[in-house]
Amino acid sequence: MNTSGINAGIIASGSGTDAHAVMNAYNIGFIPEIADLRLISTKSGAGCLAKAENQKIKSAVIECRNKEEVPDFNGRLKQYVKENHIQLIILAGCVWELYPVEGVLTINIHPADTQKHGGRHMYGLKVHERVLTDVMDNIYREIKNPEDDFETCVTIHEVGFPIDQGPVIMKANVKIPRDIVIGLHRGSLSLKDASANLQKHILEYEWILLPAGVRAAARKILDAVSQG
Repeated sequence: MNTSGINAGIIASGSGTDAHAVMNAYNIGFIPEIADLRLISTKSGAGCLAKAENQKIKSAVIECRNKEEVPDFNGRLKQYVKENHIQLIILAGCVWELYPVEGVLTINIHPADTQKHGGRHMYGLKVHERVLTDVMDNIYREIKNPEDDFETCVTIHEVGFPIDQGPVIMKANVKIPRDIVIGLHRGSLSLKDASANLQKHILEYEWILLPAGVRAAARKILDAVSQG
């Protein structure tokens, strides 16, 4: 691990599969730009903490239980970030809104196009429901057929305001499995079930793309430091 690299923190709230992808990549040397990586969970007992322990990654809990606690949570998080000299925050399944921290780059992974299917309230299955609703609308208007190819994408972007509209670091188009589209069109799949299937499909692409996006963000920070 590169001692001349940056300090980074992953913030997660649940099982931590995206966080695990980053921690594993870090441990096998895929992200040499990061000198110190740690996990911050917003929930005690979350699965992401067990994954951090298994990966021998330092972790902390800064709990946030509801929207009313978000301002206090952000205050405690800011203090933790400053105390540990964190320069990069990676959102990997964090369900709470984060406020900007001066001098710290924050990135997020979104399971769809941020311009079409991003913004406030667009998280979890809601994103995939919106993607598939648009697909069904194209079929309804006979712009495309159920047997045609449809795509969504995985997007890694800087966190900014409006929500999900920060600069894109990288993105990858992903073909939507045809059986999901046909099943939804024929009524053998509900929108909720089809969205859950699409979420599972997209997650595997997130695990591939996120470590590369983290590395690109870390290099951006190091480049800025080297250029004064």
